[in-house]
Amino acid sequence: MALSREEMVARLERGFNPRNVAVVGAARHNNYNWLRSHSAFQQNHGKLFHVNIDKNEWPGAEALGVPNFSSLLDISEPIDYVTISVPRQVVPRVLQDCIKKGVAVVHVFTAGFGESGEEEGIRLEQSIVEMAQKAGLPVIGPNCMGLFNPAVGIRQSAEQYHGEKGYLGYISQSGSQSTGLVAEAFVHGLKVSKCISMGNGVVVDAPDLVDYLAQDEDTRVIGMYLEGVRNPYKFFLSLREAVKRKPVIIWKVGQTEDAARATEAHTGTSYVRRELWDAVVARCGAIQVDNLDEMIDTAKALSVVPPAIGVNIGLFALSGGHSTEMANVFSKRGFKVVPFSERSHKELASFLSLIGGNYVNPIQAFGENFDRIVDVLGRDENIDVVAVEVSTGRLNQNQELMESRIRAFKAFQASSTKPIIAVLSSSMPKTDSTTLESMERRFSQEGIPAFLGFERGARALRNVVDYHSQRIFLGE
Repeated sequence: MALSREEMVARLERGFNPRNVAVVGAARHNNYNWLRSHSAFQQNHGKLFHVNIDKNEWPGAEALGVPNFSSLLDISEPIDYVTISVPRQVVPRVLQDCIKKGVAVVHVFTAGFGESGEEEGIRLEQSIVEMAQKAGLPVIGPNCMGLFNPAVGIRQSAEQYHGEKGYLGYISQSGSQSTGLVAEAFVHGLKVSKCISMGNGVVVDAPDLVDYLAQDEDTRVIGMYLEGVRNPYKFFLSLREAVKRKPVIIWKVGQTEDAARATEAHTGTSYVRRELWDAVVARCGAIQVDNLDEMIDTAKALSVVPPAIGVNIGLFALSGGHSTEMANVFSKRGFKVVPFSERSHKELASFLSLIGGNYVNPIQAFGENFDRIVDVLGRDENIDVVAVEVSTGRLNQNQELMESRIRAFKAFQASSTKPIIAVLSSSMPKTDSTTLESMERRFSQEGIPAFLGFERGARALRNVVDYHSQRIFLGE
């Protein structure tokens, strides 16, 4: 009994916001990690249960305040989300209990199925698929980390944050790329709304998750780490519809035949020729990125940068060397470093000196008159977008200066419809990464898109421009 799109979305909603949760197979050898992962849910939202036929494992669960049962069917409470962590040959037996219990969503952490290439693994995976499809049961995995919803404490590891909402919904065929994205994005001031590590995706596949995130009110931007797709036609239909609602960013690996052999061994997905993939993704209007940093930067930019369709950029650098570097980096990304309007040129000339600086594009000024320069850039009719260098070395030593820079950016945002980004730079010796990330988060808290270095800023801003230009091209 295959679920309709609407039924699948409704079941996934119950999985992300369950009444109660059960873990099957928690054990000492893995430090009861799945009980610890869902402990935040137990503390604040619902009940958590442990199921294990080995009663030698019960004391460890009891120490965590989790009641034990020999079977899911012995639990009187309704269970909406189950994490299965048992040997692969036992998974079908547990899945049958989940079906009898009326579980909404099942997460199979266990690996060694179709991706192993072994006859036994393939047979067991097929049995899971047949059971789930016959019962209409959404199964996440196998071979994955399952769901992450920080708002209710459903987590993929005990180290993940909880009690907060975000705006990036993330789908990953890799467990490490899933937990890694959540952790790294948080460092850069970007919080996740929902995250799904989907593994082999033999029952709940990428299109189902795209459909879910497209309608999820907390998710404003969708990101994906994909190794391949099992049903390209269904995937691209879902992608096309999702992009009509919100931006979608795709990081696709396995784009060469050599790389595809690695992805097939990891999650059992097959090779799609790169030129065909690129053409269809572009036609759908999604954004493609090449790494984790670009995913995070682009998601952050899309959430706070207003729509931008022009490539004429105004640059403000703090030194001569940095001005030429900025011009080089942004122009290589397709931006045009055009002359300022005559009005702007005259206004800049009235308070800037040619001694130790200049007032052509890029502007070179050490930091004096920062507010006035930014204001002029916001009003220049030749400029579509603005990028401003901010020295982390100076701000790290002067909190008052930091706050004045933030006020200048916020004044720009209040008076101009143009996108503006802050590019955080570091002189030699370089500012340490912890300080840089702290400053980046401070800007992000104020709704100011800030990026670590010229290249990351240029790349993210260009992705935003391309996205909005594509929306106009597609007539949406």
